[in-house]
Amino acid sequence: MDDGSEDQDYDDFETMPATVRLNDIVDALETQVDEFSCFLNRDTGRVETVSDDLLHLAEEPGEAGEADRSEWQREEWETAKRIVSTGCFLRLPTKFDVHEWDIMRNFSRTVEADNIREDLLSAIHRSGAFRMFKNTVREHGIESVWFEFRTDALRKIALDWCEEHKLAWE
Repeated sequence: MDDGSEDQDYDDFETMPATVRLNDIVDALETQVDEFSCFLNRDTGRVETVSDDLLHLAEEPGEAGEADRSEWQREEWETAKRIVSTGCFLRLPTKFDVHEWDIMRNFSRTVEADNIREDLLSAIHRSGAFRMFKNTVREHGIESVWFEFRTDALRKIALDWCEEHKLAWE
């Protein structure tokens, strides 16, 4: 699939990439789910989310998925077709690129209270690490600190990604 993620020389296009909203990228990184992919349209600066199933169908020659689209899927279908047929889309970092476990570990290490830090580190090394970590954060009443730390980490990932792709952001 041509997901637009390869480094193309964008200077070949007549328009310069749009300025992207960093918060839109961070929001997309925060809300990623399985079976959907997020892309940045370099022409508009908009983040688009499409199902992987539609992306795969859009890769098929001809009108493979054209007639099967319900009304509410038509816009997503059109976006999927543009993603696979143009070079103006960049795939955002996936949840595998984000390394949520590392973010949890890094947060745990910043907690000053020894007992809370140890509880958090213990939670991420047990079965069901993500659930255990969230329960431990809640149990100690540090959700707001955790969410702020996580958002900052995702913002850094988004900034690095924008820099890597030479994107202007606001």
